[in-house]
Amino acid sequence: MAAPEVPIEVDPATGIWRTDGLPMVYLPRHFLVNNHRAVEEALGLEAYRGILRAATAKSAIQWCRAEARTHGLAAEATFRHYFKRLSQRGWGQFSIDELDPERRQGRISLRHSVFVLERPAGAERPVCYMFEGFMTGAFRFLLEGSATPVETECREIQCAAQGGHDHCRFEFGAA
Repeated sequence: MAAPEVPIEVDPATGIWRTDGLPMVYLPRHFLVNNHRAVEEALGLEAYRGILRAATAKSAIQWCRAEARTHGLAAEATFRHYFKRLSQRGWGQFSIDELDPERRQGRISLRHSVFVLERPAGAERPVCYMFEGFMTGAFRFLLEGSATPVETECREIQCAAQGGHDHCRFEFGAA
């Protein structure tokens, strides 16, 4: 099977990588994960999780808004495009198992998570919590057009790093 094509433009004068007009950074997976673990250790899990949730949700909303404008996509198509692009960029393979904007809830599965692949098996707790903010932000973007703005929440309810599971699972919805 051929790898999905992701457009990457590199500015020869600045070295800046762009995909769909957005500046990107290309780095080794272990670099990202080692930094992630170091910050978690320094701040503690819950403090770091809260910071990540807010920062990654904000980034997901910004990305979705930019991609919706760039490609002329409707909100749900943008949500799906977001997880397709994350899958193409090495974060893992996301699949949307349920997406119900009317009931304001959904479920996503993740295989080959960057955080699982860089961790020995048998983790004591879920390790892919960084993606919770990705999902709450993208879902908040999807719900922006609704009559009543809503806060969203997400929890990793199953993690492949804990053993016994072949993938991670997340549930998200209105808070």
